[in-house]
Amino acid sequence: MRARAAVGHDEPVSESSVLHAPRRGLARLVVLGRRGFGRPRRPGGVVWVLFAVVAAVYAVFAVTCYAQYRTAGYDLGIFDQAVRGYAHLRLPVATLKGDGYDVLGDHFDPIVALWAPLYWVWDDVRMLLVGQAVVVAAAVFPVHRLVARRTGEPWSTLLTAGFALGWPIQTLVNFDVHEVAFAVPLLAWAVDALDRRSDRDLCVVAALLLLVREDMGLVVAVLGVIRLARAGRRWLGAVLVVVGVTAFVVLTAVVMPHLAPAGSAVRLRQQYPQLGAGPGGVLLGALRDPWHTLTLLVEPPVKVGTLLALLVPVGFLALGSPYALLAVPMLAGRFLSDRPLTWQTGFHYDAPIWAVVVLAAVDAFGRRPLRRVPGARHGPRALAALLVGVALLGPWVGPPEVTRLFPLRRLLDGEAFASTAKARDLTAALAVVPPDTCVVADDYAADHLTHTNRVTVAGVSRHRQDFFVLDLAQTPSVGTPSARSTSSALAEAAAQGFTEVARSGSIVVLRSPHYAGPASDCTPDSP
Repeated sequence: MRARAAVGHDEPVSESSVLHAPRRGLARLVVLGRRGFGRPRRPGGVVWVLFAVVAAVYAVFAVTCYAQYRTAGYDLGIFDQAVRGYAHLRLPVATLKGDGYDVLGDHFDPIVALWAPLYWVWDDVRMLLVGQAVVVAAAVFPVHRLVARRTGEPWSTLLTAGFALGWPIQTLVNFDVHEVAFAVPLLAWAVDALDRRSDRDLCVVAALLLLVREDMGLVVAVLGVIRLARAGRRWLGAVLVVVGVTAFVVLTAVVMPHLAPAGSAVRLRQQYPQLGAGPGGVLLGALRDPWHTLTLLVEPPVKVGTLLALLVPVGFLALGSPYALLAVPMLAGRFLSDRPLTWQTGFHYDAPIWAVVVLAAVDAFGRRPLRRVPGARHGPRALAALLVGVALLGPWVGPPEVTRLFPLRRLLDGEAFASTAKARDLTAALAVVPPDTCVVADDYAADHLTHTNRVTVAGVSRHRQDFFVLDLAQTPSVGTPSARSTSSALAEAAAQGFTEVARSGSIVVLRSPHYAGPASDCTPDSP
């Protein structure tokens, strides 16, 4: 009766009394779900162990991908060139995308500069793979903090493990390195800050999200909308809405076009031709014909399949929480795009949404519709079992061409450590290319050269080239335009008088007739 009286009179409720007292219904969980705690718990030893295990597993897997040449210039090589620029206090230029190409004109992601100090420890591209694993694993802290307030141990640890091993996190780690890795812990932190009603944390995480990517401005605006709906300091919610929308418009309409190299299209103009040009045109186009916009969100059916893949592992429970609104701008940005790669699973796009979906599902148990369901107090435990079950069984169920890409499966069946003929051929061919030279490389060889050479792909550079490293059996890989094919690269090399100096399997190395040894720079062939 004392606990109920305290709740009814808005008196303080201690964390330990709620987490460890017998749960009679969901009364105490509801209190925590609505009131939260102004000061978060310090992570216990079990959370640190979980963090270390997740970071180690994903780091080991990512490094094996690099050893097997399953990573690529697009995108690991691009990030290596950009972060290497930050590490040397230079602009984040990626020659893989073009001469003098500032990547901030492609995606506004200055937060990746946080990886730069890793190169001061070990100047190697694999440090990015390790760094991403650590960033992703860091999400277990805010996730566990929120879940522990709702369920207590050991279910909070089990549910957090299910989140960390979820298929969207695994597919992120399986596909090189990306700036959206930072959004995973930051979005989990944002939901936790909302849940604890910590305005200070909310402001900090909102500012950091704006550094992840230009589209995170819309996510910050949604954070503001959710904050507006709550009592106290509603002006803060309004500020977040204004700041988020303004940041998105300024970055996409002013900053990125200014930083993008001359003649390159800004990403927002490239991806939404069916709606309009520029952020204003896209917004007006979406409002002018809402039925057409809704149709674009669900057609073709692969978009619905992606949405189901995100919601089914949490039993659609995320739809019962307002926190799920944070996923709306991210999903809309993908599904309204005309790039098919963004519609499907298998890449890095789903990981930030996954953080929102899981925490929204946990929050839904403390809301009125579910509170009245018999046995609802066991819901978080059932969700924890469901997440862990999907994470452990998922890599073994389904088409082999899909499931064999999951890190857990490749690590457990030993495929991640196997040596392949293609890897041996690439290693032998790359040994012929000296450092400090200018190289046109196949996409799957490029990221093995960026830390020692000036590397680009065929057709995007006017600078002098010393070597071509091409895979005669390779089709254009994900992310690179089809124009950058092996045949066009061979034709370009032949026209310039390049001669073959090494061949290993389908890998051929060509050298320029003007090559006179390594140089510190590559001078342009023409002004």
